[in-house]
Amino acid sequence: MANQPKSADAPRLDWRARLAFENRRFNAWWEGYAFDAAAERATLARAGEAASAPGHIDIAEAIWGEGRLDPGDPAWTMRHARTLGLSLKANIVVLGAGAGAPLRDLAAGTRWRARGFARTARKSKSYSVAAYESALTQINRAGADGGLCFFDLHRDPDPASLALFAAELVKPNAPFAFIDFTVARKHARLRGCFAEPWDGWPKPVEQTGALIEQSGFRIADIVDETRAFTPLIAKGWARWKSAYDLALQTADHRARSAYLKDLASYAHLWAERFDAIRAGQLRVTRYHTRRKG
Repeated sequence: MANQPKSADAPRLDWRARLAFENRRFNAWWEGYAFDAAAERATLARAGEAASAPGHIDIAEAIWGEGRLDPGDPAWTMRHARTLGLSLKANIVVLGAGAGAPLRDLAAGTRWRARGFARTARKSKSYSVAAYESALTQINRAGADGGLCFFDLHRDPDPASLALFAAELVKPNAPFAFIDFTVARKHARLRGCFAEPWDGWPKPVEQTGALIEQSGFRIADIVDETRAFTPLIAKGWARWKSAYDLALQTADHRARSAYLKDLASYAHLWAERFDAIRAGQLRVTRYHTRRKG
């Protein structure tokens, strides 16, 4: 299979997209059909842009607060941080760090040195969140004393790979807490709760636990955190007006229209999640684990 030259202006792909690109190229060679490298790169680049569109981040921050892409507050962050039982000046990693709010919470509540990572790199005045693909070049492999992962397992098309990635960042026997959505019961109808562009799909509690254990962790405890999480959603409802006001400040008519459309979609998505939680179909689960080693 001959390699096709990459043009100078070809879109740059992250590591997951590059892996998908190579898989598609191999499949084309294996099946014997023509492979259009430029078209495939463009398709994967568009998919990546849609998943991390700045407008969606702006909407989330307008509702949940500066630096937050999911419901949360300092008490929520520290609730899970305290379960790690780390020393006074520990080094930790935070996956699913959003736009930096969990790092701000930890800086206010601990003396730890925290490094934040997410699907999309973000920088604020005080905190920097790096993209996942750059993590292993920025910190020592197996160097962290512990870690937290907020709501990123369900977002990943291959959550086991993200859990494996987390295992590479921490020392053997280091504590790690995974906090995420899980399906509370079989045959739950959650299609409206996890739709594009806010993608992802949660798995049942046992299935999520199994993939975490297969990825290099031992589960010490599984805790239902739904009752602590639900008020954070309700708290965000009061901020919907600020998100709407932000849209009205947009001078460009098309951009304003697109923002309002995304805002309506986001409101519907969280209303569906809230209803699913109240109906006992969706829950928030914390897996308290330790790195095998």
